[in-house]
Amino acid sequence: MNKSYILYGIAFILLVGIFLNDEPKVKTNYTKLYSENMFLEDNVRVESTKSKIFDNGSLKDKFTLVFFGYTSCPDFCPDTLARANNIFKKLDDSNIQLLFVSIDPKDDLDVIKKYVEYFNKDFIGVSINDKNIKKLVKKTGVYAKKVSSTGSIDFYDHTGAIFLINRDSKLMGLYTPPIKDDLIISDLKRIIH
Repeated sequence: MNKSYILYGIAFILLVGIFLNDEPKVKTNYTKLYSENMFLEDNVRVESTKSKIFDNGSLKDKFTLVFFGYTSCPDFCPDTLARANNIFKKLDDSNIQLLFVSIDPKDDLDVIKKYVEYFNKDFIGVSINDKNIKKLVKKTGVYAKKVSSTGSIDFYDHTGAIFLINRDSKLMGLYTPPIKDDLIISDLKRIIH
């Protein structure tokens, strides 16, 4: 009989522990990433389509969606930027921004500016030199490889994910294809406010 009281006591303690520790879990629609590093290397400062100096400080105090692509991409890049525009229109929130990082060294800033602003005048584009783009691609785990050329146009296979950067300029998550606008909107509404 003593053994049964001990078993009941242990079961009771376990159940109380489970219920007390059962905090509501918030489901996110992105893959969580836990980075201690800033998104850009500390010494990297580039010119963007919006400012002469773009660095980690430009990512501070806002949530940033980052997409790696190139301006002559025939399919995935325009589709993703059109979806991002839809997200931004529905959110209409100054606490978020979109950063387009060109993986094509041929994309100059004027071309990038016309390209991103075609989708949304508030989107930011950057062209990073070959050495720094290789570091950033490696650091973030982005796949980018030139696969062919037609005339002066290069074609790339590349990661189609949208990265999420927190207010501290650190990678916090990523959305993988297929990109679903409503899921991103839901997450952003929750984490911004």
